[in-house]
Amino acid sequence: RLFTIPRVLSTSSSPSGRLLRGHPYSITTMTSKTARVLAISLHNQPWFDEMYAPLLTALKPKAEFQQAEDSTSAMEFLSQRPEPSAILITDEALTLRDNVSVWEAVLAYVRRGGTAIVMGLFPSFVQRDSVKPLFSRAGLDWGVGSYHRTTLVLNQSAVGVANTQTLPQRYSQKAVFVNNVAAEEMWYRTDDDSKVQSRVFPPTSAKVAGETAVALAKVGQGKLGYVGDVNAEDGSNSVVLAMCGLL
Repeated sequence: RLFTIPRVLSTSSSPSGRLLRGHPYSITTMTSKTARVLAISLHNQPWFDEMYAPLLTALKPKAEFQQAEDSTSAMEFLSQRPEPSAILITDEALTLRDNVSVWEAVLAYVRRGGTAIVMGLFPSFVQRDSVKPLFSRAGLDWGVGSYHRTTLVLNQSAVGVANTQTLPQRYSQKAVFVNNVAAEEMWYRTDDDSKVQSRVFPPTSAKVAGETAVALAKVGQGKLGYVGDVNAEDGSNSVVLAMCGLL
């Protein structure tokens, strides 16, 4: 099982709509595209396509989209040249010992100058004690932080001028935060107005030093990102596109 066609991207009239058994398979609707986004989804869930339909729809006209649902196809997609424009790690599978070789291949790609983003179902399914070891292989000290809904504010000095003009200045998200994040790695951060937004808990301050739900760090010549949103907010979809260079 090398590829599941996302419903939102299915183009049955295209020659690429035929399943090629034993070979990596991808869909593109524009032959002139040069960008290629690879999603590594080894523990994919049946609702992923629906939950992330807005993101996949936004990607469709901008890049070829590939999705690997087993380690063999992931390694084959990673070996293709030119290399992907960006890689999305959409679930927790790469935290498992059986998939270390895939994670190391992703990190090698990043160190050569690529961009990889940990997002999607990852924060909902990952074991808390697996987060720090995953990022430590990239030389980052990120670990698991708070889990709540709050409003985060765009860190303009981290995202650059172009993204400052296109990304939301602030938005609310329910997210698993990471900690030990340097200020320059935080694309969004809490401020004095950020409160825990809950029907159960009081609106206490959500500002915690070194914590964020949206980060992008330099690793080697490339970048490794994290988006901890568990509800696929529109703002987070824009963040992923921006990290991919496709917003």
